[in-house]
Amino acid sequence: MTEPFQPQFPILTERLALRPHRADDLDDLVEFHGDPEVVRFLPWPLRDREATRAALEVKLGQGELTEPGTWLVLAVEQRDTGTVIGEVLLKWASAEHRQGELGFALGRAHHGKGYAAEAAAAMLRLGFEQLGLHRISAVCLDDNEASAKLLRRLGFSEEGRVVDDLLFKGEWATRRIFGLTEDAWRSDEAGRDAAEIESLARCFLDAFSSAPGVDERMDALRRVMLADARIIRTGAAGTDSFDVESFLEPRRALLTDGTLTDFSEELRSGTVAVSGDVGHWFGRYAKAGVKDGARFTGGGSKSVQCVRTTEGWRISSVAWADDRS
Repeated sequence: MTEPFQPQFPILTERLALRPHRADDLDDLVEFHGDPEVVRFLPWPLRDREATRAALEVKLGQGELTEPGTWLVLAVEQRDTGTVIGEVLLKWASAEHRQGELGFALGRAHHGKGYAAEAAAAMLRLGFEQLGLHRISAVCLDDNEASAKLLRRLGFSEEGRVVDDLLFKGEWATRRIFGLTEDAWRSDEAGRDAAEIESLARCFLDAFSSAPGVDERMDALRRVMLADARIIRTGAAGTDSFDVESFLEPRRALLTDGTLTDFSEELRSGTVAVSGDVGHWFGRYAKAGVKDGARFTGGGSKSVQCVRTTEGWRISSVAWADDRS
């Protein structure tokens, strides 16, 4: 693509909103633009309020990619507080060769909490899926191990070091070059999606154990199910359909009133399929327990349908059939 590109804002993640900067972001930006530890590895000097204001004026015009060579510069805002805690950048380096470059900066108080990874992952998705990039690069200084670690966590490969090619704040600096191709990103993304979807299937089965902590496990299951999710049981006797609460509450009673003891369910063999923002786990499960004093075992087939939301993958429906005796 060669036309100007402006995503639909805000770009939401589980905890963050990525959006163009606004004039009222100044107070939040001063917090990290004026922090020596944050600015240490960034290509700008320590800024006071007026210098930060001037930088913000430039950022106000960087909420879209107008042509190759320009940067998309977005504020990283905490969704629960509305505070801007950093910024994340994506350069449209080349339209012909479909190249991009990633950058990020975060206030010191928010380091080590996964915010940078969360924001950067959203920008990678934007670059590969919406902008159509083939490769995204990233650069950090040789001694910036925190950024190097984050880039590797995001799936980047370190491609080399360029020694003393940059006069950085008065001293020669060595840069580390990282790259991530679309194919590698999609492969890593698919692996992460599959693992998360399988974990949701396990969360569903784990909730129905008579071990201590029934309420906690059921609350955990509620958090990963859509409010209007459906649970469907089918078999020789017909089909029953439940909403979340009409399914959970009777089972909670069975697991806590002594009717069903020593009970657990577990996944056996299964497969995950993902297409865009829709995912599916399908496979076998086993169960065992004691009901009304009699021990039993069983199993069956289960299908767990999931959708990708701004908070991550969530269960939209579950269907199962017990094996026929």
